[in-house]
Amino acid sequence: MRRRDFLLSSVASAALATAINADSGFFSGDPDHITGWTAEFFTPHEFASKGNGMLHVSKAMVAALDRVREAVGHPITITSGYRDPAHNRRVGGAKYSRHVVGDAVDINLAGLSSQQRYALMWHLLAEGFTSFGSYSRSPNMLHADMRPYARRWHHGSGTHPTWFTRALTDWGWQRDIGTTRTSSAPT
Repeated sequence: MRRRDFLLSSVASAALATAINADSGFFSGDPDHITGWTAEFFTPHEFASKGNGMLHVSKAMVAALDRVREAVGHPITITSGYRDPAHNRRVGGAKYSRHVVGDAVDINLAGLSSQQRYALMWHLLAEGFTSFGSYSRSPNMLHADMRPYARRWHHGSGTHPTWFTRALTDWGWQRDIGTTRTSSAPT
């Protein structure tokens, strides 16, 4: 293949990749050049990888998180959204992390009461988040993702916080299935 033909095919491939990403259900690319962003309470930079700075995040997750933010009535601080594979390895993330897939967030819970944490988790469940993690070494952090099969975990000593377990119980959450009841106001 001649150099000119190779360059033209590369430009065409890049244009095709951009068109595919536009309709893929993900916001992908440089956070400064994302189009179609509709979230009221979040910016693309909040979800960008702390490694290479790029973004690859589920549009459905961003919309759901925006609705959660409106419902809880207080800011939600994302400490980790998308992670590029190299950054995920550097921080010790799971090999098949949902952060790499682009449908996970870690949320900073510092300053939130147990009742606010419960309400946040309750609204995450109501908006379709299926899987959650808590951590004894980082008690002010909640992992939430939208994988197709529901999971929960607690890393470190002890067990999930009471608010965490209560929210799952109130929604009838089950492994692999997720929530088993329909929405009603949090208690």
